[in-house]
Amino acid sequence: MDVSGINHINIVVSAGQFPDVVTFYEQIIGLKQGLRAVSKRNGAWLYCHDTAIIHLSVVEQPPYRGSNGHFNHVALSCSGVAAWVQHLNSHQIRYDVDYRPAPAMTQLFLYDPVGIRIELNFAGEQLDLSAPGA
Repeated sequence: MDVSGINHINIVVSAGQFPDVVTFYEQIIGLKQGLRAVSKRNGAWLYCHDTAIIHLSVVEQPPYRGSNGHFNHVALSCSGVAAWVQHLNSHQIRYDVDYRPAPAMTQLFLYDPVGIRIELNFAGEQLDLSAPGA
């Protein structure tokens, strides 16, 4: 008996937030909508390759009931940090940059439309902060 990894992250949103959140994860993060299990709720499953890593669920009530407020962020493994910076800049998405020397990794931190912190990790990559647009 063992755990083999994280299956997905579920984000609950209102019907009014849903279009902006779907657009963010598709156009900014690069995930694709795909097959979703039958559900009584509206929503979407957003895929990275063949895995639905983000599940969006539309709820009528604000998502605060039962929440303990301890969820901090979603971290994604990425590549091409310079291209990501250009992409985020072109969409006017604010982000912070951090570099970790051991193990070597650049990190970009941003927020989705409902305030969830997104961490993009670039193992073995270093961003040239003196480059235009960085």
